[in-house]
Amino acid sequence: MAHKKLNLPEKMCQQCKRPFAWRKKWLRCWEEVKYCSDACRRKSKQKNQSATPNLCQAGQVEDEF
Repeated sequence: MAHKKLNLPEKMCQQCKRPFAWRKKWLRCWEEVKYCSDACRRKSKQKNQSATPNLCQAGQVEDEF
């Protein structure tokens, strides 16, 4: 008997750039899936937060007396 999981669709993870295959838990949301794991999803969010400048650091307001 042949293995049934040979022809599953694949995508590339936007964070780590590795291919990952379809999972049953993604049945209803496969089009929205971007990352292969929760770890890659968290890393992506951390990367986006560090890319946006912090307003306090960008303004460099002088000390108020």
